[in-house]
Amino acid sequence: MGQNLELSVVIVVLESAQRLENCLAALTRQAGAPQFEIIVPWDGTHGPPDTLQSRFPEVRFLLVEKRRTYAELRAAGIRSAKAPIVAITEDHCLPRENWCAAIVAAHSEPHAAIGGSVEKDTPDGALNWSFYLADYIRYLDPADGPSAQLTDCNVTYKRTDLDAVAEVWQREFHENQVHHALTSRGRSLWISPRIVVRQKRCLTWRTALRDRYAFGRLFASTRVEGSPLAKRLVMLGSCLLLPALLVARVAGHVARTRRYQTEFLGALPALLVICAAWALGELIGYLTGSPETSLRRQGREGAP
Repeated sequence: MGQNLELSVVIVVLESAQRLENCLAALTRQAGAPQFEIIVPWDGTHGPPDTLQSRFPEVRFLLVEKRRTYAELRAAGIRSAKAPIVAITEDHCLPRENWCAAIVAAHSEPHAAIGGSVEKDTPDGALNWSFYLADYIRYLDPADGPSAQLTDCNVTYKRTDLDAVAEVWQREFHENQVHHALTSRGRSLWISPRIVVRQKRCLTWRTALRDRYAFGRLFASTRVEGSPLAKRLVMLGSCLLLPALLVARVAGHVARTRRYQTEFLGALPALLVICAAWALGELIGYLTGSPETSLRRQGREGAP
C-alpha cells in the first residue's frame, strides 16, 4: 500500500461472509487498478473473519467492539481509511473489473462525491427483483452529470471534503446527511456511468420486509431529527399515498431506461408489498422521530 496509496475501499457486510468473499474476489481481479487498500469493519455478527483473512491477507479487517449498525460500521471504516479518495460499497455488490481505475479517473474532476451505476446480477426471483427495482434502478444507466442522489453501495468521496464535514459522520455515516452537508458548503455531487457495480441480494420475505420497514423508518427519522411533533405530523400525512408513489417512480425509471419491463411486471405484486413496508416505516419514523431498534446506535462512544 505504502505512500502511493490512491484509494481506500470500505465494504460494509449486510448479508454474509460468503457474499463478502465474492465481493473481495471481484476486487482482486481489478484491471489497471491504482494502489488501493480494502477495509472491512467487522463486529463479529458473521463470526470470526479468520477464514476470509487467510484467503485475502491484503484486506484489513477492522475489528470493532459490540454489534454495530451499518452506519456505525461505515463510519468506522472511513475513519480508518488512509487514501485521498474513499469508496464505499457493500457485500452484495460486485465491482466491475475497472471499478477502481474508473473511480480514480473520475476524481480528477473537482466534485466532492461521485457515485456510480448499479446493474442487476441475473437471473433472479421476483422478490429480489422487487428489491432491486425499489432501491437501485434509479442508478441504472445514468447520464454523466450532477445528481441529488447517490447510493451508499457505490459512492466515492474526496477525503478532504469528508474531513470538512466530519462532525456529520464521525459516529454514524448516513449518505443523505453527508450529501446535504457537502452541498450546503457549495460542493458538488456527481454520478458517472463508468463506475459500475452489479447487485444481487438473497432475500426472504421476512428479511425484505424488515429491511424496508427499518430503512424507511431510519430515512424518516433522520429527516425530522430534532423537529417538533407538529412538523413530524405534517410529514406523516404524506405517507398515505407513498406506496403508489414509490411504485410509480419505479415504473418511470423502467420506462426511461427501457430495460427490465418484463421483470417489472413479474415483480409488481412483491414491489407493492415492500413499498408498503417502506411507507409504514416512514410513517412510524415521522411519528416517533427515532429509527427502528436494530438501526439504533448501540453506545454513545464511537467504534474504535
